[in-house]
Amino acid sequence: MKHYYIIFFFILFTSCNYTVSIKNEQKGKLSTKFQLIIDNEKRILLDYETAPKPPYMQFIQGSDGEQILSFLNPYKNAIYFYDYIKTTFIGKIEYDKQGPDAILRLAGYFIKNMDSIYVYNMPMLELVLTDGLGHVKQRFSLRDDRRDHIWSMYYPQYVFITANPMIETKEKLILTGMSPFGIIDSLIHKFQFTSCFDFKIGDINFIHTYPEKLYGANAQWKDPFFTQVYRTLSPNGDFVYSFPISHDIYIASLNSNDYKIVYAGSNVADVISSVDDNRERTPNELIINHILHQDLYTAILYDPYRHIFYRFMLQSIPDATTNTRLGEKPIVVIMMDEQFNYLGETVIGTGEEWNWENSFVTAEGLVMEYIDSDVDSEEEYLILKTFTVEKINK
Repeated sequence: MKHYYIIFFFILFTSCNYTVSIKNEQKGKLSTKFQLIIDNEKRILLDYETAPKPPYMQFIQGSDGEQILSFLNPYKNAIYFYDYIKTTFIGKIEYDKQGPDAILRLAGYFIKNMDSIYVYNMPMLELVLTDGLGHVKQRFSLRDDRRDHIWSMYYPQYVFITANPMIETKEKLILTGMSPFGIIDSLIHKFQFTSCFDFKIGDINFIHTYPEKLYGANAQWKDPFFTQVYRTLSPNGDFVYSFPISHDIYIASLNSNDYKIVYAGSNVADVISSVDDNRERTPNELIINHILHQDLYTAILYDPYRHIFYRFMLQSIPDATTNTRLGEKPIVVIMMDEQFNYLGETVIGTGEEWNWENSFVTAEGLVMEYIDSDVDSEEEYLILKTFTVEKINK
């Protein structure tokens, strides 16, 4: 993932560790009945201050049938709005970086309506309620300042992407993050990675911890690539979590930390192993090499129009070398029904062709940003292609 290409080095808090190996019991046993095919393409012309691969988008379906695509422009610290059907520019909201309305770094947002826009101010680790003009109404801290010097050990950090966005329930705004340090045993039952913001009273509470069977016993998952948590909601409102290192998904309700574990793996995924290195600072090259040689799961999206879950996986590159780029990992999209029965999977290409982080669902299908490296033009476009589900006739 582009946010994680700069690998972090972290100090471990214990000297005891062991290597975890997570086997895919269903490898080669699953039957593919459906596949994804490209059905449509949209090309949105960008201005000279805007580049493709925006770090965050929100697709808005209006009650009147209006469809709006919004996305974050980090260069302008702004949210841009386009008519999704006509692909025409509508407007933008630029946020100040100084003064009473300051948003130092806009790194995610949720548009409830044009008078209630919740933005994530990354440097301050705060959720900020603004209006459609960029004026701040209220600020909410996402950490306890009483633990200011050690807050990162107890509170999640957030890297929002389109495929793992802020998400709304009936009364709450859900933000799912991760621990960038790996998980030490003394915190495995204390570190809660999802925060729930109550729209009515402005209160924030934290829920759900890392599964001990995956991240416990001081297993060495030394990079956010392994600890980032991906989340969607099931039709009945349960939290469905996709951990990068697990062939299973973990399902929990809002009010419980008890997980229901369901297989949701790929037919081609192999054993996933933790980093075999117990040094305080593992070399950058070793971690990158480990990521390249692992099958790692990422986002999970629910399609309410087709009653399908899509789970993404970045496939291993067995013959990867020091010159291999992380973007060369093939992208696999796994399809499951509402009971998580396997329907099939499709290798759509590599991360150098597709920006899977910018994926979302519309009535037309699964939408993903396409990276056109062959364009020879001074104009730049945001290219979105739509995948639909097709039954395989054998």
